[in-house]
Amino acid sequence: MVPLNVGTDQHYWTEGAEAIDGRSAPSAHGNNVVRTLIPVLDSFIGGLRPNHLTLIDSADRLMFDLTHMLCVNGVGVLNSDVVWIDGGNSVDPYEIGRVCRRFGRDRDEVLDSVRVARAFTAYQLVSLIDERLEDELERTGAGMVVLSCLPDLFLDKELRWSESYSLLRQCVEKTLALTRRKGLVTLITNLGLMKIVQRKSLKNLLYGTADDIIRIERASRALRISLPNRQEWMLYHPVPRYQTTLEEFMR
Repeated sequence: MVPLNVGTDQHYWTEGAEAIDGRSAPSAHGNNVVRTLIPVLDSFIGGLRPNHLTLIDSADRLMFDLTHMLCVNGVGVLNSDVVWIDGGNSVDPYEIGRVCRRFGRDRDEVLDSVRVARAFTAYQLVSLIDERLEDELERTGAGMVVLSCLPDLFLDKELRWSESYSLLRQCVEKTLALTRRKGLVTLITNLGLMKIVQRKSLKNLLYGTADDIIRIERASRALRISLPNRQEWMLYHPVPRYQTTLEEFMR
């Protein structure tokens, strides 16, 4: 996985507020939709679209599986790099390799196309998004951006919430502006529904900004996946990790 430097003194990449125009720029990557390639989920969710910001708000670690799948498939569908900024130490190159094997992707090609940066403080995350992201998009021509576990670092008890919220809003607005201007497929994730419930302004910011929302809750012996913007939901029974479903096998 390819690293990107933040600043001149420290390296946060590992492994290998402006006005927002409501109009979307034409995407350089066409109208390609990035899907999980799990048929039952794709038929319900529909996939991630260019010029759109999607939020996965989850109570279950299925979120991590979906994020890695979408990242791997984004490389192939968009035929471009993916920039992944990680606020929760969630990127796993071995998981990417396993997803590649599951879906018949070239592991080395995908890993070379995923540019990963890890932030360990809210200020590092702001620097990555507000100061470095646009340059990296220009340099690589990436068509997809992933901001994983975005709220985590802004909930640090050492920071006043007013400051944290201001910094997070700055990051979200910058990301949305780039999504519109460059026609990106953008994914923001959060693990832990209570984080957002306990901070009403945080929920309003993330849910109010996202074009599409995928909410994952635990239910009895299943997961309840809902699309709040469409007022639709389904029950999903995950198969064991890395086990191919019958629908996948028949494709």
